[in-house]
Amino acid sequence: MVAGVLIKTEPAKTKLVYEQLKSIEGIANITAVFGRFDLVVMIRAIDLDAAGKLLSKIRSVDGVVATETLIATTL
Repeated sequence: MVAGVLIKTEPAKTKLVYEQLKSIEGIANITAVFGRFDLVVMIRAIDLDAAGKLLSKIRSVDGVVATETLIATTL
């Protein structure tokens, strides 16, 4: 499965969060953005359980304030 994770960081910690996220297996892409969120991360996981574990790792990164997950689907 594929999902996008919108990440809000503490002020001035976006670059630190970005660097820490690069080492987490399962993260396919990280992009810094302007707006309500600071980073958009694309993740790949075998199933919802694995995605949940990956999201827990992302949320535990120092400087992450909030996340919103968008799970990809087919039409």
